[in-house]
Amino acid sequence: MTTENIQEILPSDFTITSNSENGMQLYLSQRYKDNMIAKYVFDIDYENQDINLNDFQEKYLSKDYFNSEGNLQWNYYLIFLRDKLPIEIKRDIEKDETYARKFVFTLNELKDYLNYEKATSVAEENVVEKWKAQLIEADLQEVFSNENYTDAVPRYLDNKSKKVEELQPIDSKPDETQDFILDEVLSLGLNDDYRDFPEKRNFDFGKVNLITGPNGVGKTSLMEAIELVITGNNVRNENNFPPPGAIKAKYGVNLDEQPDSYVNSIPKFKARNYYWYNTSYTKQRFNTLHHSFNRYNFYNSDSAYHLSNNASSNELTSYLTAIALGTEFGAIRDRIIGFRDRISKELDKFNNNILREEELKDEANKQKERLKKISDPDAIFQKYLTEAKDLKWSGFLPKTLDDETKKFEEDYSTAYSLLSSIVHSKVVKESDALKKLSNLETLKYELQNQAIKKKGFNDKIKVHQNSIIDKEGDLKLINNALHYFSDAKSFRIETIDEEIKTLERTLTKTEKFLAEIAALEITDINSSYFTIKELRKSQNEILISKNAELERSRKQLKVLKNALDKIKSLMVDIKYYGREYVEAKEEIDACPLCETPHTKEELKAKVQTKYEDKESAKSIEIFNKNISQLEDEISKITRKLNQLKDYEELLKSYYIEDELETKLSEIKILLNNESSQLDESKTKLDELKSLSLDLKLGGYDLDDFLRLKDSITSKYSDLIFKAENKSGYETLKNEIEKNIDNDRKKIEIEKEQLAKLEGQTQELLNDKYNSERYIEEIDFEIREYQSYCDYFSKLKTYIDFSFEDFIIEIRHSLERLNKTFESFKEQKVKFEQLNLANKLIKEAEVKIENLLPKKERAKSALKILNEILVEDSEEKVLGSFFKKNENEISEIFTSIHSPKEFSRLSFGSNKIVLYKKGTDTEVPISQISTGQRSALALSIFLALNKKLAKGPNVIIFDDPVTYTDDLNILSFLDYLRSIVINESRQIIFATASNKIANLFEKKFDFLNSDFKRFELTRTDK
Repeated sequence: MTTENIQEILPSDFTITSNSENGMQLYLSQRYKDNMIAKYVFDIDYENQDINLNDFQEKYLSKDYFNSEGNLQWNYYLIFLRDKLPIEIKRDIEKDETYARKFVFTLNELKDYLNYEKATSVAEENVVEKWKAQLIEADLQEVFSNENYTDAVPRYLDNKSKKVEELQPIDSKPDETQDFILDEVLSLGLNDDYRDFPEKRNFDFGKVNLITGPNGVGKTSLMEAIELVITGNNVRNENNFPPPGAIKAKYGVNLDEQPDSYVNSIPKFKARNYYWYNTSYTKQRFNTLHHSFNRYNFYNSDSAYHLSNNASSNELTSYLTAIALGTEFGAIRDRIIGFRDRISKELDKFNNNILREEELKDEANKQKERLKKISDPDAIFQKYLTEAKDLKWSGFLPKTLDDETKKFEEDYSTAYSLLSSIVHSKVVKESDALKKLSNLETLKYELQNQAIKKKGFNDKIKVHQNSIIDKEGDLKLINNALHYFSDAKSFRIETIDEEIKTLERTLTKTEKFLAEIAALEITDINSSYFTIKELRKSQNEILISKNAELERSRKQLKVLKNALDKIKSLMVDIKYYGREYVEAKEEIDACPLCETPHTKEELKAKVQTKYEDKESAKSIEIFNKNISQLEDEISKITRKLNQLKDYEELLKSYYIEDELETKLSEIKILLNNESSQLDESKTKLDELKSLSLDLKLGGYDLDDFLRLKDSITSKYSDLIFKAENKSGYETLKNEIEKNIDNDRKKIEIEKEQLAKLEGQTQELLNDKYNSERYIEEIDFEIREYQSYCDYFSKLKTYIDFSFEDFIIEIRHSLERLNKTFESFKEQKVKFEQLNLANKLIKEAEVKIENLLPKKERAKSALKILNEILVEDSEEKVLGSFFKKNENEISEIFTSIHSPKEFSRLSFGSNKIVLYKKGTDTEVPISQISTGQRSALALSIFLALNKKLAKGPNVIIFDDPVTYTDDLNILSFLDYLRSIVINESRQIIFATASNKIANLFEKKFDFLNSDFKRFELTRTDK
């Protein structure tokens, strides 16, 4: 491998700038309009298989890499020229991201990599337009319309399909002003009628444009605004039109500016579709330009996303179809399938309905054959009327052959039911029933009279029996009372317990009172000849006098003390109280002030000597002694008054106030009497308790006594229950016993009368009826014969007969009448069936005649629909597309996918297969990586775009590689850069990814002013 070999294959924008010392490493630069695009290092040491990548890069790349400025570092490439490098080593090299993108190529692969091949073929045949032509020719134009299946399918079958002119007015000649090549979109303006976002409303575009910003800022709305102004519609938001003039644009056309404004003009966009994408103008019935634009110019990132992230082979094919053939292909194909399925069901219905009508027609003809021999219904009807007259039928009777007979059948059924009930009864004619009913009613009347008399005697017996029961109760009550009269003391049982309780309460109160009196110190009070009020008054007067005297003494002492020197006064007090202290102490052996040892007598003498030395001291002592004496007296009087108060309150709790208006000495006598009476009451209490015990032991009980007393009082209000009334109770007992005997005698007399009546009743019954339930049995017979009479009465509503006519003969006549009626009805039905069979045959023939044209239209529609689906099946059309474009797609795919492990791809058996480089091993699309599937989707789109001869030179990408790995992104951006350099294409690229946006900028900022970056933002309000 030599430098000359490399020089021969280099494009014009590549230059070899230098080489390494050994000549095996070549340094190259790529330029565009004097601007450096990228730097390359080619390692041409072809036979060297031992590559230490880290050492190699440090030796040959690192210095130049770090000396490169700005984004050039992101456009550094290292290419190893090798023929037989192991796949594992090759993969490791190409995955390495240090310093530069790396590739391992053969010389031919390098040649393919460096030389960008421009497309020379024209745009693909539009299968959808071919389908529309076929459908219009078959009167199936509603298939590719927006008409509802439920309306469109019946219209087609009825040969009433909406014509093309009704679906959408057509024009015959395209607008020649739309015959221009759109080189680029120079500017775009959005007014307030367009969507809320993006907030930026005016854009001046360059050759390459990057639209960035987070989701929700209006990137997609901006892309769709470009799509709307160019094509008049959106694929994503189809038929969601903004107001006219909401979007304004300027296009670059043949180095000139051409203004444009959005308006929903179908002829305008049909003309562009015709000129740009070679779509037949006259076959276009609607604006489908947006579908063509999305197929060739606006990358379908939705289908690409599903293709990248779905592993199901079947679903992958549908997403490939959307990318390769356009979304309209799938939409109309679904409509064709929808029409086919619904028309197929309708055809099944037509066949079933025709078959059913043929069967009905055959069955009707068979019925006609069976009904050849029928009798004359009118002759039978006349016979029926004659028999009704002979029977004296008075129920409903049809007058003519065609009259309704249901009422006769109802009347017959009722009459026959009545006759059958009578036939199975105990009578054979009406007179028998009336006679038997009269006899039964007479017997019932006589027996009811007997029953009334028996009830009277039974009631009297019951009254006497109840009287005896009441009197025996009274007798028991009187006997219980007489038990108490046997012992007069027994009546004390009513009060003795209460007497004991009352006496016990009195004793307790007295004992407590006397104990509290004894606890008081009132010896000098209760012997007084004053009353309580007098004594309290006297003591209060003395207390007031003493208090006044004490106050005077204290004032005089204070005057005296004030006259003395304060210290002397203090000494006098000390000495006075010292003397008091010595006298009060029984044992003392030292002075309490100085603690000098002295006997008690010595201390008294010293204090007395000092005290008597001074006159003033003596006066103070006298006053102090007098005050002390007065205080003692006041204390005694106060204590006495308190004792008197306690004494008075205690007495008031026991005695009434009038008893206390006496002298205290007399009150003392009352207290002594209370003490004496207390002993007497205790003796009485013991006697009462003894009597109570004796009564209870004798069987007397207070509750029994009270119940007995209440019963006697309620029964005999004038009879008092007391011991002295014993004779009255004995007299009452004798009267009750006498009345009981009288009641018993009356009962015997009434029982004799009742037995006599019972004998008469048995004679009437005559052993025919139960002696206990004879009235019920007779009533049953009466009701039975009454029902027979009722049957006869009801039967006369339908048949006129006499009392003596036998019922069995009447029933036989009615049966003969009904037999004739049934014969008439049967022949009439057969006659109607014959008419009905003729009617059904005629109706079936009419229905079949109406269904046959619809059946033929359904068959014709299914033929063309199935031909389209088979001849232009998704697999065939997609296969044809890949066959025609396999080279272009493979070339692009091998350029942009990474790692570069596939050499080519093909389509067959409804699936895409890739072939591994070197081994040619087949790999299904479902088994390649997400990034590689994304690269495949982009390859198909770019291959289609390259085929455009007159279409817009604009390529729009809306987040095309969001879910693709870094290596595939870089490969794609490199290829996109090749398109910009080699093709006259304007790129508008939108992404929400900062990483992708930064990579994009690093690849295209060499364009300087031809590169524009728009940062979209959103202001939160």
